Amino acid sequence: MIPIKRQSPPSFLTSDRVQAAKEALRSSYEKTTRQERLKFDFSLLGELKSDLDKLCKGKCVYCESRIESVGPGNVDNFRPKSGARGLTQSYAPLHYWWLAYEWDNLLLACEMCSHKYKRDYFPLENESARAPVGALGTELAKENPLLIDPASDVIESHLEFEETGLIRSISTKGKVTIDILGLNREDLVARRRQSGSNLLNRLETLIDSKDLTNQRSAELVAFVRELFSDQPSQEFVAVQRTVFDAWYENNASLWENVKSIHNDPSKKHQQSKKPLTESYQENMQEVSQQLSAIKRFSIKSITIENFRSIDNLVLDVLPVNDQESRESWLLLLGDNGIGKSSVLQAVAMTLAGKKQLAKLQLDVHDFLKKGTGSGKVIIQSYEHDKPVELHFDANGFRTDLEEALSFVLAYGSTRLLPKGNIQPDRQKEPYLNVRNLFDYSTALNDARQWLRTINQTNPVEFADRVAPALFDLLALRGDDEVWIDGDEVCIRQFGDDQELESNSDGYKNVVAIAADMMQTLSVESANYHNSYGIVLIDELGNHLHPRWRMQIVSALRKAFPKLQFIVTTHEPLCLRGLSHGEVVVLARDPLNKIVALDRKVLPDHNLLRIDQLLTSDLFGLINVLDDATEKMYADYYKLLSKRESDRTEEEKKQISDFSKRLSEKELLGSSPLMQALFQTINENFAQKIREEGFSTHLKLKEDSVAAAKEYLKTVEW
Repeated sequence: MIPIKRQSPPSFLTSDRVQAAKEALRSSYEKTTRQERLKFDFSLLGELKSDLDKLCKGKCVYCESRIESVGPGNVDNFRPKSGARGLTQSYAPLHYWWLAYEWDNLLLACEMCSHKYKRDYFPLENESARAPVGALGTELAKENPLLIDPASDVIESHLEFEETGLIRSISTKGKVTIDILGLNREDLVARRRQSGSNLLNRLETLIDSKDLTNQRSAELVAFVRELFSDQPSQEFVAVQRTVFDAWYENNASLWENVKSIHNDPSKKHQQSKKPLTESYQENMQEVSQQLSAIKRFSIKSITIENFRSIDNLVLDVLPVNDQESRESWLLLLGDNGIGKSSVLQAVAMTLAGKKQLAKLQLDVHDFLKKGTGSGKVIIQSYEHDKPVELHFDANGFRTDLEEALSFVLAYGSTRLLPKGNIQPDRQKEPYLNVRNLFDYSTALNDARQWLRTINQTNPVEFADRVAPALFDLLALRGDDEVWIDGDEVCIRQFGDDQELESNSDGYKNVVAIAADMMQTLSVESANYHNSYGIVLIDELGNHLHPRWRMQIVSALRKAFPKLQFIVTTHEPLCLRGLSHGEVVVLARDPLNKIVALDRKVLPDHNLLRIDQLLTSDLFGLINVLDDATEKMYADYYKLLSKRESDRTEEEKKQISDFSKRLSEKELLGSSPLMQALFQTINENFAQKIREEGFSTHLKLKEDSVAAAKEYLKTVEW
């Protein structure tokens, strides 16, 4: 970690814009009927990034990685701004919104430390001692948090850095800090170890050097002088100091000689090792148990081998969506039978754990690809060094995962409400609700009944957790409201009161799946906008009105911003609300194997109209045509895909006939010249599709344009 010395707050924090944002927060908080969540102006925090970059020397304040080397940095609220989580399922929903724009609460951190690890955790030694809402200064200082504050705590009193790259805790606060921030994750340990090794190599050259006056020695002296300064700019300072200390013990006279040669008056600040305190040793067992119970898991990559129709498929998931630190989504597009549903099932089975997998009673022969002896699914997460694996062969499924590492919720394309023998899964394991993905006769939970029960038995739960989520989900705003009246869920929107039951099926379907999700998520006490987990939904747009298809992603994303969704769809409207890179197209390559098209060369769907979406690489349709014309086009392309020398006379006649009929629809030009040009383009395009079926339209288009240019050179104008 980096100890920092805060200077005066930037003048921007006293601007009218920031003061207005603070007042808006205060006003919203004081509104007694408020269901709308507190809104933060993330652009304000972005304005402070350059100031924090200077304060933290361009490094993550927690792991010491140089921000530019690990991706965009986050403006991190040391005390979380929209709810604080402790170690014992305790949760403070109102903390610490009033510190959102306070300079003393802002730090610069990398995405991994801030978004994937720290999240909304801010545990205290005594959770009952959490400061009252609005507390500042000394009141906050009394909280005794279990996270090291790099601006006020002496880091060396809690952490000890080893030459191996590992960090050892020497206090309870140190232990909690290491685990909450993931400071001993493999890549960090390796990079810290390498930085220490690099310094040691430089120091060792002094021993054999015949010229201690050279430039290399001067640069090394300057490097070490900064290393032991108050705010060094190097990465992984603490480990390098440890390495230097160990080397210095055996080479003190040499180093002092080198320093004198280069006129360096600085004194070396030897780090001292502190013994473990008795209180630390006494608390270790309890704290370790609490830390081990933390569930953090988001998917980084999915590798699937010999699972149903899939030979070998690798999918990557982006780490974070935007400056609001929403979880990234992964939306799968592709033809029927391409394996979209199989991907969801593979993920659910792998993350469910032994007990739930056994309860599903799945037949391995339904999942092992025909003609193969074994298969596997490997899921790598952002928060765990070791991947989760599911192996399977004719003898069954094998996994080392005992229980779910996070919430996992999975829904198939048919999502029915309870009726008769169609009932919810009553045998699911905690944190899991996946059976519907494998068995359509497993119903969703009855949304109306659950909402009614929550309102009657725990009205505070409904008001503080459920209503704000529904408020976001249904795109309500301002003075709009959700409430329970008797047996009915009621909505006030645009000044009109109405029962949910009287609304469209789209409303009811969206509320049904959201309520089902909340019922599973409710085992934790965090607000639903701070619930983390994985949600799998097959055919996201099913049973939704076109208006709701356009809103469904944004609605779910707003209500559950920290859940990682992996969904499939055939609906171009469902792409609204997703960012470029969150959509993956599955297709078959020339060997008929399922592959994922490179997302880097796919078009940005946010820049396309709906009709353009349909004809882009994302959906792969030839055009937005009626069924009969589309079939005619398909037959035409099939004939054109053959090389001219391989076509029969009958096929040549059919091509001519199709060309004439399509021209009548003004799809192939109205003049002989244009018709010939269209045929040249279509012929080249069709043959390229046959040869490079999984290429993107962009590449095929470039090849076809080149062919058209060659044709135009032969035309006598």
